Amino acid sequence: MNRNMNRNDNNTNKPIDILTLIHLLQWIIIGYFFPNHYLIALLLGILWELFEYYMLVRVNILYIFTKKYWFVPEKYWNEKIYNKIIDLIVNMIGYYIGSQLLHKI
Repeated sequence: MNRNMNRNDNNTNKPIDILTLIHLLQWIIIGYFFPNHYLIALLLGILWELFEYYMLVRVNILYIFTKKYWFVPEKYWNEKIYNKIIDLIVNMIGYYIGSQLLHKI
């Protein structure tokens, strides 16, 4: 079954939401413990977004399972493409901050 991503009317449609902050904090931590591997960090972020898209849009059973059991409301993970791009930008900002923290502490 092929379905449109973002068919959920409850989607926040906001470029920045609470999960943006979670992305930032997560990547600050990753950058702190694994600094200065920017290309790998970017590739991991892109791979995750592609996996998320494939899992939620292309594989019906995974979409149903995620919608039923995942504690994060669908309006946050069933997002538009610009949210995914913002996620990648925020990931890299967080990664940069985390990498720099290692040198400051």
